[in-house]
Amino acid sequence: MTLLTPKENHLRIGRHEIPEWVPTMMPYKDHGRATQPAGIFAMGVGQGEFVTGWRQPQGEWKDFWGASYIWEEGVIAGLPKPNAFLIDDITKWSSFITRPEVPDLDWEAMAKAELDNIDREQVAVTCDLGMQPFQNAVALLGFTETLCALYEEPEALKEMLDYMATWWVEMIELEIKHWKPDIVTMADDTAAKLAPFFSKEMYDEFFKPIYFKITAPARDRGILVDYHNCGKCESYVPSMVEFVNYWNPCEMVNDMRAVKKEYGHQIALTGCWDYTVKLDDTEETVRGYVREYLDTFAKGGGLIAWASAGSFTDPPEVREKWAPLNEWITDEIYEYGTAMYK
Repeated sequence: MTLLTPKENHLRIGRHEIPEWVPTMMPYKDHGRATQPAGIFAMGVGQGEFVTGWRQPQGEWKDFWGASYIWEEGVIAGLPKPNAFLIDDITKWSSFITRPEVPDLDWEAMAKAELDNIDREQVAVTCDLGMQPFQNAVALLGFTETLCALYEEPEALKEMLDYMATWWVEMIELEIKHWKPDIVTMADDTAAKLAPFFSKEMYDEFFKPIYFKITAPARDRGILVDYHNCGKCESYVPSMVEFVNYWNPCEMVNDMRAVKKEYGHQIALTGCWDYTVKLDDTEETVRGYVREYLDTFAKGGGLIAWASAGSFTDPPEVREKWAPLNEWITDEIYEYGTAMYK
């Protein structure tokens, strides 16, 4: 029998405390849903418009800064539109972008409509800030030009990022006032599968100050920060632990065992699964993978389990074949993970 709510168990991990059971990304049995996204998602909506939740329109649209995006069929999300970048000279960035106006909307009513459907005793509310600041620059300048600006026009790039950050601070203040989140989430993919896009020194010089500025309204109020950064970004972890409570997803292209050994539960790791499950694996084998996984990453706290067989991009008929193995994985995380901290 569990005593904590799913919400409190999840928040314990973010506070570097020992949870009652190993939290997971999805609800299962009496370990119900721990988090629920809410609030405005300012990157994925049409210019001059706000919607609640994580929504992106199909087709083409512009964000609040005027960056062009396109969501093509077969792609899992919208991306900056190729060869349609707004800024062609970073030294003249202020000629291309201006601080967006905050639409005159009934924010209180928008928040109430969402929050009335969430049991805040059981579920933690998360407010998503969208992609920033590296991804913002890429959308406006293009990938190549953004990387070149790090070397060729560092001061101009810093000025632009700081200017944009002042607007994001206003957005998070607005969300905190009306949605009163337990967690704020932000995303900034600064690494590819095999290597980061730039050095740890550049991360600290250009982007760490912006992350601190954007998340300060939350951190100053004791609101936890969830940070999405996929790919091989382990070199940034020494800086991430200074402002991040949760890191997702922790992909095993990183040396996550070394990260766990070095930082323990100083940062909540979401993922860390690297077991190649085969369709003909026995139930005993699959459950053994899960126990080894939890012994490695969950002991002492600090893990939000995220494990599966197959891929979420598989067609439905293939996912159906993996379903029994995923049931074993989920059930073993529940059984073994519930007993781990007793």
